[in-house]
Amino acid sequence: MAAVNPRQDSGRAFSGRYRLLEFVGEGSQARVYLAEDLTLRRRVALKIVRAGIAERAGFVDRFAAEMRATAALSHPRLVPMYDWGLTPQPYVVTEHLTGGSLGVLIAQGFRLTASQGLMVGLEAARALLDIHRSGRAHLGLTPAAILFDSSARPYVSDLGLAAAVAWLDTTDTADTTDTADTTDTPEVSPGYTLAEQSQDVHDLAVVLCEAVTGNKHPSLDGSDPVGMAALGPLQALLEHATAADPVARLTAEGFASELLRVAPLLPRPDSLPRPVAENPADDDASRPGAPAEAFSQIGPTVSEHYGIPLDDAPRRRWPGLVLALLLVLGGAVAGAWALLSESSVGTVPELTGLPEAAASEAAAEAGWTLNPILVRAPDTTRGEIVGSEPAAGEPLSEGAALDVFVSLGEPLVLVSELRSLYGLTVDEAAVELSAAGLVVADEALDNDEAVPAGNVIGLALAEEVHELEAGSEVGLLVSQGPADRRVPEVPPGATLRDASAALTALRLSPQAVSEFSDDFAEGAVIGFLPASGAALPVGSTVRVRISQGPMLPPPQEPLDDDDAATAEDS
Repeated sequence: MAAVNPRQDSGRAFSGRYRLLEFVGEGSQARVYLAEDLTLRRRVALKIVRAGIAERAGFVDRFAAEMRATAALSHPRLVPMYDWGLTPQPYVVTEHLTGGSLGVLIAQGFRLTASQGLMVGLEAARALLDIHRSGRAHLGLTPAAILFDSSARPYVSDLGLAAAVAWLDTTDTADTTDTADTTDTPEVSPGYTLAEQSQDVHDLAVVLCEAVTGNKHPSLDGSDPVGMAALGPLQALLEHATAADPVARLTAEGFASELLRVAPLLPRPDSLPRPVAENPADDDASRPGAPAEAFSQIGPTVSEHYGIPLDDAPRRRWPGLVLALLLVLGGAVAGAWALLSESSVGTVPELTGLPEAAASEAAAEAGWTLNPILVRAPDTTRGEIVGSEPAAGEPLSEGAALDVFVSLGEPLVLVSELRSLYGLTVDEAAVELSAAGLVVADEALDNDEAVPAGNVIGLALAEEVHELEAGSEVGLLVSQGPADRRVPEVPPGATLRDASAALTALRLSPQAVSEFSDDFAEGAVIGFLPASGAALPVGSTVRVRISQGPMLPPPQEPLDDDDAATAEDS
């Protein structure tokens, strides 16, 4: 088989919805592309699972379970997942971040200071805390799984995909001769043990060690004085997090708390370095007109201007859940670094309910960098601010970034959350869709075995459409009754009972008719009327032709009296 060159995939469509724009890279789990979502007109990151992994027993079921669980989880420092699917091969679609990964920084020889490592570790630890509270684990936290946006904010990626791949390793010791014993099809969100969650904290500590010292497993026992000097007050914390006994390790919550405790011992972190493109032509900074500062980009990231999360369901609890998380995260991080900052500190004003222009004015007056992030929230109008990070009342240093969450309007209508329309009348279905914020546009007919003609059997949507704008027009699939049946062939030697059973199974009504035949024995089935292959509506009558055997010769006519007398005389 010829070798596949992913760089030649640019321009081709994938799964009917995504156009591949540029090959980004390939890891042990997946190929990554910059792609265009042709439905929502936005740029996304598309990860296509490697064929060698996707074809292993049980992976598809596990992958699907992990993706469903990931769609229900939202955190400010988790890369948002927009979509996933299984055909033509398993894939996951996430927000496209433009700041590169920690893995690329390390590979290109960059090293973080202890302060920078603390900042990255704190954000990642809080994301892990949210993951662990949901009963899950990452199981694949490496430098490549820490991504940055254009403002150098870190995000944890590959949630769900890494766990699905890690699950394969647990099946390697099972008896591979019995597929039924080696595949586990989860019906609910996958759960993980405390030991597996502890492994996440261990992995994060190793990532920070590598990012600061350049050693994948640096010595923490005093034999590496250079590494110790680079780690500074982080050294004891990382020793605790990488203890051999999982029970003795820090939890994600403990790890974040310890990072905050040692933060005042470190100077304020400098801006993170920007990865250098392997090909200068691929580097945004080398393009005409591109800004030269660190983490500059051509155009906004998805989270900054085009982010429309797929799982709007958790966001319907926005005031109580998302803003609460943002308050905790923003308050903790801002509080820690405010202690270290020598620049002037302002207080974030209350912006909720105001137009985006109000945030621009506040940011300009305080000297903050404004980062608008488009979201969807219930009971809001397009352009209205629904929250900020840090939250109102929290301190923010001059020159720092202020994230404001600007509404795109009502949450998307998730097709999976619509009440089943199967069997409803067209009017009943229209009422249900209207309650969900949708409008019936037209009707399409299709066959259905159970629903009477004229009743609804579903929505007329493309397979890849999972979400709709409120107010969208949708089509209804309306039953036209069962499909026509084809009169079957007569099995050789069939009896009336056999033929009747075959017709009844097709929901056709058998009716026996007898006829003479020189070719078929008495009681044998000659054929059907209409003949085999004819298409008939369900319930139609089909005559079963039954042989009476050969026709008997006609009886001899009786002689009259004269003929009888003549016969006697003779």
